[in-house]
Amino acid sequence: MTIKEAQELVGTWNERNAVYNSELTSMALIAEKAGELASAIARKQTEPSKHHHDAPNPPLSEEASALFWELLSLCSHSGIDLTEALADNLNRRQDVR
Repeated sequence: MTIKEAQELVGTWNERNAVYNSELTSMALIAEKAGELASAIARKQTEPSKHHHDAPNPPLSEEASALFWELLSLCSHSGIDLTEALADNLNRRQDVR
């Protein structure tokens, strides 16, 4: 699946489920998901014995994909073609080398 295809799928899902977040709400969700990913990484780095009584933690892939979903959602709502924006960003970085 390409980034463009993923963004279209997220946009279609949002439309079908009447999810129309403002950019500010989307940014708050992105921050929340980034925090959850950071927490999952921190938990992974600590000794498992310290958390033996806790419920199982979601894998990093689940947290990373939730963060990516929210980014795709923001771009979809904001009219940003993430594939094009990423290509532009990569080109700027190559020009710096």
